Amino acid sequence: MEKLLELLNLAFEMEYVDVFLYLKEAGMFKKKIVAGEKLAKIFEEFSQMELIHADRLAMKIIELGGKAHWTFRTLEPSSSLREVLKKHLESETKAYHLYSEIIKITEELDFNLILKGIREDEKEHIEKVTDILKKLK
Repeated sequence: MEKLLELLNLAFEMEYVDVFLYLKEAGMFKKKIVAGEKLAKIFEEFSQMELIHADRLAMKIIELGGKAHWTFRTLEPSSSLREVLKKHLESETKAYHLYSEIIKITEELDFNLILKGIREDEKEHIEKVTDILKKLK
């Protein structure tokens, strides 16, 4: 149970960091690049998805008797779109693997399905970010 709570809190923190980072970057790139509106919309959608993930994780952490914790830290987005995308690709990949690890130790079937859904969302983010990166080359 302790390991599960530890991993859920790690995932919760990763999701919450991305909520704010995606929104900040959406605003920045909307003004900065030619296709900024389209990219901003994608990042805003990602942010909303990450918020839903964080909420689901927090509810489960509390249900298990833990406390969802997150330390607010200011993350400054890179001004380079390529660097931003590379960081998100790395972050989304870490999240995907973290959810795979959590799924292995989660015994509750309903929550396991929720985790698999979240992992699929992360996979979708990886694919979209990879696609955008390829178009930049």
